[in-house]
Parts: sequence; structure tokens; C-alpha cells
Amino acid sequence: MNKILKNCSLVILGLLISVINLSAQEQEFPTITATFNNLPVKTVLEQLDSRTDYTFYFKTSDLSNKALPAYNFEDTPLDKVLEQVLSTTRLGYIAYRNKAIVILPRSLANQAFTADYYRAKEAASVEVAEERKELKVGDIEELSIDGKATVSGVVRDADSREPVIGASVSWEDLEIGTVTGIDGDFEMTIPAGVHYLRISYLGYEDINTPVRVMSSGQMRLRMEKGAIDLEEVTVSANKADANVESAQIGVAKVSVESIKKNPALMGEADVVKTLLQGAGVTSVGEGAAGFNVRGGDVDQNLILLNEAILLNSSHALGFFSAFNTDLLQDVQLYKANMPSQFGGRLASVMDVQLTDGDFDAFKIKGGVGPITSRLSFEGPVVKEKVAFYGGLRSSYINWLLGLVDNVEVSNSNAFFYDANFGLTARLNDKNTLSLSGYGSQDEFTYNEDFGFDYSTYIGQMSFKSVFNDKLLSNFSAVYNTYNSNQFDIGGITGTTLTNAVDYIKLKEQLTFSPSTQLRLDGGISGIFYTVKPGDVAPYDEESNVEPNNLEDEKGFEAAAFLNSEINVNPELQISAGLRLSYFSFLGPKTIYEYEDPDAPSLLTTTGTTTFGDGESIANYFNLEPRVSLRYRLGYNSSVKGGYSRTVQYINQIFNADSPTPVSQWQLSTNYIKPTKSHNFSLGYFLNLKDNNWETSAEIYARTVDQLFDYKDFADLTNNAQLETELLPGEGRSYGLELAVKKKVGEVYGTLTYTLSRSERLIQGINDGDWYPSNFDKPHDVSLVFNYQPNRRNTLTVNFVYGSGRPTTPPVGNYVTDNGLVVPVYAQRNAARIPAYHRMDIAYTLGKGYKRDKKFQTSWTLAIYNVYARRNAYSVYFTQAAFQGAQANKLAILGTAFPSLTFNFEIL
Repeated sequence: MNKILKNCSLVILGLLISVINLSAQEQEFPTITATFNNLPVKTVLEQLDSRTDYTFYFKTSDLSNKALPAYNFEDTPLDKVLEQVLSTTRLGYIAYRNKAIVILPRSLANQAFTADYYRAKEAASVEVAEERKELKVGDIEELSIDGKATVSGVVRDADSREPVIGASVSWEDLEIGTVTGIDGDFEMTIPAGVHYLRISYLGYEDINTPVRVMSSGQMRLRMEKGAIDLEEVTVSANKADANVESAQIGVAKVSVESIKKNPALMGEADVVKTLLQGAGVTSVGEGAAGFNVRGGDVDQNLILLNEAILLNSSHALGFFSAFNTDLLQDVQLYKANMPSQFGGRLASVMDVQLTDGDFDAFKIKGGVGPITSRLSFEGPVVKEKVAFYGGLRSSYINWLLGLVDNVEVSNSNAFFYDANFGLTARLNDKNTLSLSGYGSQDEFTYNEDFGFDYSTYIGQMSFKSVFNDKLLSNFSAVYNTYNSNQFDIGGITGTTLTNAVDYIKLKEQLTFSPSTQLRLDGGISGIFYTVKPGDVAPYDEESNVEPNNLEDEKGFEAAAFLNSEINVNPELQISAGLRLSYFSFLGPKTIYEYEDPDAPSLLTTTGTTTFGDGESIANYFNLEPRVSLRYRLGYNSSVKGGYSRTVQYINQIFNADSPTPVSQWQLSTNYIKPTKSHNFSLGYFLNLKDNNWETSAEIYARTVDQLFDYKDFADLTNNAQLETELLPGEGRSYGLELAVKKKVGEVYGTLTYTLSRSERLIQGINDGDWYPSNFDKPHDVSLVFNYQPNRRNTLTVNFVYGSGRPTTPPVGNYVTDNGLVVPVYAQRNAARIPAYHRMDIAYTLGKGYKRDKKFQTSWTLAIYNVYARRNAYSVYFTQAAFQGAQANKLAILGTAFPSLTFNFEIL
């Protein structure tokens, strides 16, 4: 049988070699004794093939018929024979184990076809099953003979088309990876074949897809919170098991689409109202600013707008939040273990990121509702290089107040606006500069009796640099000024109380990703505060109130942090970090001295000490470790646990049910210590029905050190010796959170239940026993039901229930000698107001099916508080002659509020 395979294609040669697993290596050749008298090269090769047990592979078209010189070999190794025989030709050879020799042009032989090349050729000849959806890169006919391919790509936001910088790009089966650059680009050289690509970035849904690499080529990928369209491939909106896979516990991600579809008061979509539907997030009721997380105070939440800290995130007595949903890019709430790059608060971090603007096309979005309207716009200044965005919201609620059949209400006025703007410039392939600003103003007057106004103005800068594919930098600078004024309009007793906080914040964060198994985030930050604790002035010329201005207070908060995310193995992932924080209370300041510094009292004041400008009055250092880990029990379940130590150096002062916009902010001093907490959490996560159903059960506990509460009838306004009105103590909160979520289908939604307690132990209150905090709500239920028969139509029903929060009722009274009736109160927070429950409903007629339509519209019809429940905001007590104390319920909203909102988008 002739062993010579004539006129076979290079592809078949490759297949045969790959099948028998050939690769180049050093080997011993047999010796040859033979004489070749002016024979063609083909004849020589055939004779060598017949004289040895080697198989020769060649293409006849590569061989010349010209006669070779005469050769005489005696005991000459085969490789030396081939070198001489082929030396006068343009041919070379490659020897493989299993006694195979390939004859081919010398230029190709010198490069050497690799096993990777043959495997790719073999895979290309196999028809891919139709149901196996893969991205394809390159052309098999253009594959380099080394079997390698350089794959480059660009990752952009699916909506804004702006690049996603710093996204993690990994080839899972090859265990190699990189990060995207300043233009969202990446480039890697990998073997040809089918590989599994994963792209992930905080705030976006992961891309997970097989890629058939046939030669060097490019990909364009889009990341989004909805379905991800990768040309011919559709990837699900979420990484299917994201809640099981992530190491972080207690993280709530909110999509912009879910915010917009929620039933909303007067048609204004709201971030905070959406967060309140999640487990562990509550508020004290309608008309209350802020929100409470796992039993924490409102001021214990760090609320970030990009890198700026918002000191008041509410408009209109808390009915609206400070965020324009049309400009949102990402919203995350860390309820338990916040990464170490976040600090300065005890309970949670709400991280809100805004868009950078669209670098490719102009867009205009807006909405018109019954009491608010909004308008936003974005687009390129220099296409693909410089982009801008802007947005404006404003209210016109007075017409509604005028319809109320109550003279006091109809004589009231309310107004707010907020504005955003930003400019992003890609300076080059490695550096991006972003500038942004935010401004807001609120005004409210009640029946010309009292009122308040408050404003926030922020300017910030961010400079992002890509040093290489493993190291990124983000430097940010923020200036913020927050001012509030409270008016008592009362003739000769009319007063104005002014509070203010200014701060400058600098932060440098480095991200280092040496491999797909490790990511490090480290850096430093500093915040310089100037606080105006409260100035009293006469309201107008008729007032005879004496002005009283307290000294400004200054403080410096600094931190160094390092956080790591480690994939130990497929089962175990760890996120661990350390934050070293420092705070200094600074002069100029006059400090009062007391006989017992640990128990300041007006009665024991002994004198004062004056500190100069910049002089340190009190210093605090704290170590804040954080760790969170995930262990997978199987493909659809995992357990997670975490611990964090958090410290807070600035607190809001209020002794009402919740802070008001004019509640002052107080820095830590030599008497008012920083508040500290230990946070523990443990959870079990299980997905069912191909990850369409997500279920979870989490337990948590928090202990708070150096907590303070207020004495009965404390005077907190314009008080230079505020420390004398405070009582030290400790706090604790603990609970169980259960959640079920169905992600897709005609019917989908979430159901959450929280069982929790939040308690305090304060010296001098309730005989030193534990008592409920103002935010203690043992039971909380939220149901969100969505029915979406098609893309355009969505019906959403929202139901919430919460235990009544604590209150302190009078239990009796006594009459003084001059006839004054003095109430006698029960122990603090010994009773509860009625339970809160409410149902809302909304119908959204969404955008049309024509994606290329330039003017797109949608409508949302909503009814807030469908069955007109008169939920109690608080209970107050009155007493008539010869009667006991009578309880009265104050309901901020006691009726149903319908609204119709028109939304539009110009592309």
C-alpha cells in the first residue's frame, strides 16, 4: 500500500496531524544509505518514504519536476538527507512525533503551523448546531498559521452609547483577562477556537456568551440593564445567577425602567420610593424626609450623587427625591457590608451615578405631570470626544393647594426645582475629564404662619486615567454648600433660624486588576467641613427678637482604604477591606468646661477655653475592617456572610419623629463622640426555574456604640452648649428579611417581608431599660405585581404594610397651684401609632415598536393611595376642661391622588 498521500489539501493535512496529536519536537532519525542520480524531488521523497517507516505529507503542486543534483548517502541521518535534498529548492520540512514529516514551502516551514492552527481548522470544518448561539470573530481563511488571533473590542452603554471604562473582560476557559480602556476598548491575543467571554462592570448586567474566534477581528458590545443586543446574539438582562454569584450581601440594585414604571405620587417617578419597596428599607411615613435602613436613623445613610455627599436628598417635605430619573445611569444601595471605599455613615450607602452624556447623538427627554415637569438633554459637543448633559425639574403645586377646602392650606405655598449639568471630555485614549454641577431650591410657607427654604449647590470634577490594562485611576474633587432657613412669621416675635454646611472633598481611588481572580481598590480621601450650627435673626423690621449668632464649627475627616475582591475557587469568593479613618475637630472655637466632662450640665459649667484658627480640639482614629464572602452550595444556591465596622463623624440633630430640612448637622466634638457600629449579616440565596425565580433569606444585627439621645424637652435650637442636652448610650437592631422575585414573563414582581427591631439603651431614659427607637417597625411587607402582556403595556400594583412606629403618650396630668395643667407622659416610645398600609396602581403605555422613530412618547396613569387610607403620620394629644387627654391622628395624605404623566423622548 502506497503510504504517500498525493495532492491532498493543507486542511486535510492539518486534520490528519491534529487527529494523531502531532507536535514539533526533537527526535532521533533513522540513517539512510542510498544514491539518488538526478531524480526529481517527488521521486526522492517517495523512495525515502519506502525505505523508512516515516510517512511523508506534501502537496504535488508545491514540488518542482526539475532534476536534483546526484546525491550519495551512507549511514546519514534522515534529517540531514532532507536538508541536502531540499537545499536547492524552496522547500522545507516539519517533523512530528509518530513518524510524520510534512513537506511545504520553506517560508511556511520556518513559521511552523501549530497544533492551535490545526485545531481551529478542524473546528471550522464542523457545522455548529443552530441552537448554539455564538458571536463570530474573523475569517478562518485569514487565520495565522500559529493559530493565534488578536481580538479587539469596544464596550459601550446600550442607551447612551458612551464607553464603559474599567469593565472586566475575561475569557473564562482560558483564565486570562483585562479591563477596558478610556474608550471602552480592549485587545487580547488568544488561541483560535470557541471561548467563553465574560464582561462585567459595577452597575451593569454581565455579558456572558461563547465566541467563535476564527482569526483576528473586532467586536462591538453593549452593556445595559435590559436585554443585551449583541448583533445576532441575545443575552439575558441579568447574569442569570447574579444574586447567587456575587460576594456582596445586602446590595439592592435599582433599574431606571423599574423606577419609571412604579406608581408614583402625582406621576413623578422616584428613586427612594422604589427603594422603599425592598426589604429592610422603611420611612416614618408620608411627609418625612429620607429613609431608614435596617433600623438606622435617617442621617446614618451616605447618599452619593457621583462623588458628592447629599445632606438632604428630599424635596417637598419628603414627597419627592432629589434625583432626575432621566439622567440616572446606576443606583445601588448597600444595606449591610459597604466596601471600604465608602465611609462616614453607619447604616448604608446609596450610590447614585449620573450619565456622562451621549457622545454620538443628541437626545431630549421630558415629562409633564399634574404638579411637576422635567426636561433633560444630552449629546456630543465634539463627536466621540466631548459630550454634555443637562436636566431641569420644577414644581407648580400651588394650584392644587388652592383647591383644598381649608383656608390654612389654600393660603399656603410650595415650590421646588433642581438642575443638573455636566461635560465629559475624552482627552486621549487614556484620560477622561468630567465636570458637573447640581443645584436645588425648596420653599414652603404655611398660611403665612411659618415656613422654610433650603438649597443645595454642588460642583464636582472627576479625572479618570488608564495607566495600562490592569491599573486605573479616578481622582475627584467636590465642593458642596447646603443652606436652610426656618421662618416664624409672628410680628414682634418673628424669627429666622439659619443653618448651613459647606464642605470640600478630595478623593483618589486606584483600581488594580492583575488577573480575573483578584481586584484591588485602594486610595485616600479627605473632607473639610464648615458648619453654621444656627443663627437667629429677626424675621422683619417689626420683630424685636435679638440676633444671636453661634460660632462656626470646623472639622477635617480623612481616610485611607483598601478593598479586595478575590475569587479563591469556583465555590468561594471573598470581598475584604480595611478603612483607616481620622477626624479632627478644629478651631477657632470657644469650648465650655464642666466639672464632669463625661456628663456636661449647665449647672456645672466651670469656664471656657478658646482655641485658635486651625488648632486641633479633639482627634479620633478608627480602624474599620469589612469582609463579605460567598460560598456556592450548587449551581443555583449559595450562602453569604459579612461583617463591617463603621464610624460616623457628623450627625443630624433632631428630637422629632424625623429630621426636618432645617435640622442642623453637628460635627463630633470633644464632648459629642463619633458614633460607631458593628454590622453582621448572614444570608441564603436560592434560584429556581432556570434562575427566573430568586429567593433569599437574610438575618442581620447591628450594635451601635457611643450613641446619644435627647433629654426630655431638650432645647436644640441655637444652643451653644448642645452637649448639655444629650444623653449617652448604645443601640441595637436586628431582623430577618425574606424576599421572592420573579424576573420575567407576562406576570412578574417581588414580595418582601421584614421582621425587625430597633432599640436603644440611654442613661436617664426609661429607667435605663431598652426602648424602641423612633424608627422601630417590627413588621414590614411590600408587594409589587406587574402584568406586561406585551412590550408597550404594563400594569403595576404596589401594596405596602408597616407596623405603626413608636410614640410617647400622656398617661395623666396634674394641676399646679396657679391652675396650669401639666401632662404626665408614659415611658418614652411606650405606645404605637396605627399601622400603615397603602395600595397604588399604575398603567404605562410605553414606547412604540419602531426603534428608529425619532419622537417617542409614553403615558403613565397612576393612582396613589387607591383606597384613600388616612395613614397616621403622628398622634398628638389634646385636653379639654374636665376631660382626659384625647388622641388625635395627623394624616399628611388622607385621600387618593390620581395623576396622568406624559413622557417624551426625541432621538
